[in-house]
Amino acid sequence: MSRCGVDKMHKNYESAVSPVVGVMLMLVVTIIIAAVVSAFAGGIGSSQQKVPQVNLKAEYSQSHGMKIYHNGGDTLTIGDFKIFLTPSKNFYSIESDSYVTQIDQKLISNGYNDTAVMWYDYKGGRQIPRFAPGDVAAINVSNCNTQNLTPSLMYTSYGVSTNYGINNSQYVGATFFLDFTTKDGKRITRVEVPITP
Repeated sequence: MSRCGVDKMHKNYESAVSPVVGVMLMLVVTIIIAAVVSAFAGGIGSSQQKVPQVNLKAEYSQSHGMKIYHNGGDTLTIGDFKIFLTPSKNFYSIESDSYVTQIDQKLISNGYNDTAVMWYDYKGGRQIPRFAPGDVAAINVSNCNTQNLTPSLMYTSYGVSTNYGINNSQYVGATFFLDFTTKDGKRITRVEVPITP
């Protein structure tokens, strides 16, 4: 066989290997990328916490205070959620979203008058660890004042204070909302609360 025939065969062999190596390299790169994307997506999914699902009911009386009933769903850990009070559209003639107030959870007790225990003690530690189905939370009437629950609805002009808060008798029959949210702002639930005498 001539030298020319051997060179020609050798060239054909090399040209046949090259596409196979290229395809294998592309396959390996694709598998690596898929593994990285899968690991990243799995990490994102596991790092996001599920928003608790709860069924709450609340009532507010200007003469008796506020009670919040946990009627079912997930248990909420005290300190892991926030409570906001927002006047509804039927509360006076205001832009309700402008008057949102976060309720200080140090005002809340477990709701049983004979043995009421505050959610937080005077040093800020938790006395009640959780808000579970069947539990009742309460804010007593002395803590349901405008300064605590709706301070942005108290106006002072020329030395005269005007109370537009939820404890003003002219708003009996109106409603407000209690929004329970996670610490990062995801809404857990919203409860509409009627104002009664």
